[in-house]
This record gives sequence, structure tokens and C-alpha cells, in this order.
Amino acid sequence: MVDKEADKKTNVYAAVGVGFVCLVVGLPLWWKTTEVYRVSLPYSDIDTLAGTKIQYTVDIIVKSFLKTSSEKDLAVLSRNLLDQLGGKQDALVKSYYRTIVKAASTEELQFLEKSASLKELDSLLSNNEGQSKPNKYSVFILPRNSRISISKPTFGCRRNVFIPEPEKDFPGVAVTIAHLVKDSLVRESTVLKRYKTARGTRNLKPDKETMRSVRFSSGYDVTLTLVSPRPDILDVQWDAKSGISAYLTPFVLRMSNYTSIVVKSQVLFFTKLHTKPKKENNEFYFTPDDLPHMINPLEAKLGSPASTNPELNFLVYVPSRSEYPLYIHDAQGTKLESNAFFSPQWGGVYIYNVAPPSPDTEGPVQHTLDMSRIMEVFVTELRLLLNFNSPASEEHDVLPTGVESIRDWELDVWLRSRCVENLATSSASLKSLAQLLGKISNIVIKDDIGNEVKTAVAAMQLALDLLRDGDLKAAYLESRRAVTASEKAFFDPSLLELLYFPEDQKFAIYIPLFLPISFPVISSLWQAYKWWRGADKPKTE
Repeated sequence: MVDKEADKKTNVYAAVGVGFVCLVVGLPLWWKTTEVYRVSLPYSDIDTLAGTKIQYTVDIIVKSFLKTSSEKDLAVLSRNLLDQLGGKQDALVKSYYRTIVKAASTEELQFLEKSASLKELDSLLSNNEGQSKPNKYSVFILPRNSRISISKPTFGCRRNVFIPEPEKDFPGVAVTIAHLVKDSLVRESTVLKRYKTARGTRNLKPDKETMRSVRFSSGYDVTLTLVSPRPDILDVQWDAKSGISAYLTPFVLRMSNYTSIVVKSQVLFFTKLHTKPKKENNEFYFTPDDLPHMINPLEAKLGSPASTNPELNFLVYVPSRSEYPLYIHDAQGTKLESNAFFSPQWGGVYIYNVAPPSPDTEGPVQHTLDMSRIMEVFVTELRLLLNFNSPASEEHDVLPTGVESIRDWELDVWLRSRCVENLATSSASLKSLAQLLGKISNIVIKDDIGNEVKTAVAAMQLALDLLRDGDLKAAYLESRRAVTASEKAFFDPSLLELLYFPEDQKFAIYIPLFLPISFPVISSLWQAYKWWRGADKPKTE
């Protein structure tokens, strides 16, 4: 009886030992060795950034050249201007204006006296100490009887705006200043559109400005292409190098601190348009309905891009003898003066008419194209693609840009809108990534992904602070770093869900292994439990 009891006790201890090894040692060891590596991410910071209001600060200095403006008038103008620049703000994007209203200095009055033109005055005022700083704009009120007289507000090439003397109610000019600043100089609507487009929250109808410009990228590839359908008859030549150097190089250098633009050129021979033009009065023409059908056949012969950057294409097409002269008509049937058309987010095509030689002329006739005509069209289209367009208005004038093709305040508009767009894109990418990783627990999060996420979060926080302080250039650079890091983390190939087994498949794999083992272990533990409770002892009478 004693031996039987000892054997029973030994069996119990053996069952407990096996159960202890399986449950206390084996199960945690299996759990630890099969778990995926997931570096910790700043989820709370990502949630905070997703709900953070973006505020950008703009400095406005109003200077009056009027001798009749008293300190009281300037004080009233300052209060009115603050009221006008406030107004209703969007829930997630807010503008804040720091304003100063004062009389022009003696040196600035001397600039006005000795300037022969408004452009010269714009240059002198911008070169003055403390002027023409990024995100800092000066509004000058000019007297009507001065050497430089303007009839309506005029934007300079730097960061100056010139307003004519009001006929009456000097403080009431605050309404005009606020309208120019918010709608043209800062372009609040553009900033808001970029934000909503990046966050995917726009419910408005698509507008031309958003549809035609390309999205932000750290670099763009620009290709200039000359299309010569019959080089055996008309051998057209172009000096693309000199055209690029004179017109595009200043543009590229101006943008080099913010985005990379690579320009290249090529020539396509024996390439024709697949779309046949219409003929009328010995002239050929395309209607607006014909233009979309011209892009795809030409694009197929332009070659594949050598990088992942967006490709911007600008084509010069020289019509052959059988379709000369070739024009582009608008919807009303009028010839376009530029004889070029623009394709949103792609580029443009310029039709360059060259008189072909007579049929009895032997050999190809050479002709050199005028690069100034070509590049003026291409620079205009490039500005539209990169969203550097200045909206035309009968209410104000804009001084010509000159060689650089970009006005200082236009560059600020671009930096501001792109900065807000980058912050919105980064926030959306990080938020989506956090939700994805929260729902799918078996995706591996490697250290480099964690570093990119942390870099993006830190860059976003710094960019928001810089934008709030008015340091536009530094804020843009940080936003660019943030969007690059966030998209690199979001599109990392290791985060593909298809690389991992779903949870139900894991159960299908492990159940055939653990189920046969678990039955005897659980049965032995149950017998041991019954023994400890005395359930298997004989009942005493």
C-alpha cells in the first residue's frame, strides 16, 4: 500500500514537473523567440502633431512717404490694419501678422527723389539695410505729386509693394493693404489649398492652380526636346546650351537651396504628330479638343526618365512642309499669340513655324531657331508647373522679373505653401503609419524605420516652431527633411503586410504541434490536482 502511494506521489511530482517546464519555461520561451522585433515609436507625439494647428507668421512694415500723414493718422492706420489682417481663420491653418506703421526715413525719402523709375526705387529700397529679408514685406504709400507716380498698387521684384496716395480717408487704406497682403503677397488661399490637398480633406471643386502644378519633390528633371519631322528637307538647329544658360540657369541656381532641378536637352528626328490638323485658308490649325491627343504619341518617344524625380517636358515642334503653317486656335477660333499649349503636371509644346524650302531645292536647308522665343515660353510654363504664377488682376500691377524669373515675394509664397504642404503630408504619412502598425501587430519595425520616424517627428516639431517664429527659410528646410523621412519610413518595403503570416495562419501552423502535447500534459496536471485535493482517496465508512 505504501509502495503504491509512493508511486502515485512520484507520478504527481513528474506531472507537475512536466507541466512546470511546459507552461512556465516552454511557453514564455516560445512566445519570446517567435515575437517580431518592433522598435518603439513616438505614437503620442504623432497624435499630437496630427492635431496641432499650423501657424505661420508674416512681418508687414507700412511706410508713408506722405508729408501730410500725422502720427495720429499712422496710429489709426495701424489699428485698422491689425483688424483687417485678423479676420476669420481656418481651424488648422492660421496666419499671424506682425505689423509696424511709420513714416519713411530721410534716407528713403532721398531714394524717392533720385529714382528715375519705380524699378530703380524698388532696388534701392531693397538694398537698404534691414530690407528684403525673407518673410518681411514693406508697403510704401507714395504721394501723387512725386517723381514716381502710380495709379494703382504695384508689386516690386523684391519684397516691396507700392500704393498710391489715397484720395481721402488715409487710415482707410488699411483695407487695400490687407487685401493685397492676404490675397497676393502671402496668398493665404494657396497655403490653405496646399494643406487640404496634402491631408486629403478638400471638398472643393478642383481649381486650375492645384491641378496644373506638380506636387512637391526634392528634385525635378526638365527635358527640352526639339522635334524635327523632316530633317532631310529642313535641317533645324538650336543652341540649347546658350538658351539654358541664359534663361534657365538663373532659375535653377535660385532654387538650388530648396530643390534640385536638372535640365537636359535632346533632338528627335523623323517624328511626326499622330493627330492631323484641320485646314482652312491654306493654313493648318489645332483646336483645344485636338491638343490632348498630341501628348501620348510624343511622350512615348521621349525616353524613360533616369531618376524617380518628376519629369517636366518641354517640346519644340517644327511643322513639316505638308502642314505649314501650323497654328493653335482657342475655343473661339482665334490664333494663340504664343502658339503653344500647356499640359498640367506634364509640360508644354511650342509650335515653331519655319518656312520650308521650295520642292525643287536640293538637299536640306539649315535654319537656326531663335532661342529667346522658345525659352520665354518654356520659362512661363515652368513657373506654372512649379506654382510660381502671379495671378493677373486689373486692380494691381507687377514689375517684370528680369533674368532670374522669380520675384523674392513669389519665392516666399512658394516656400510658405510648400512648407505647410510638407508638414501636412508628413503628418498624414506618420498618422497612417501609426494606425497601420497598431492594427497589424506582427509587422517587424526595424531600427532604421524607427530612426526615420523619430527624425520626421523632430523635424516637424522644429519646423512648426520656426514657422511660428517667422523663420520661413529654415522652416521649409526642416519640413523638407520631415517629409523625406516620413515617406521613406511609410514606403519601406519591409512594412508590406504580405511579408508576414496573418494571425489565423499562425494558429493553423502551431495547433497541430501543440495540441497533441497539451492533452497528456493537461490530463496529468488534472490527476495531480485531484490527488492533492484527495479526490482519489478511498472513502472511509
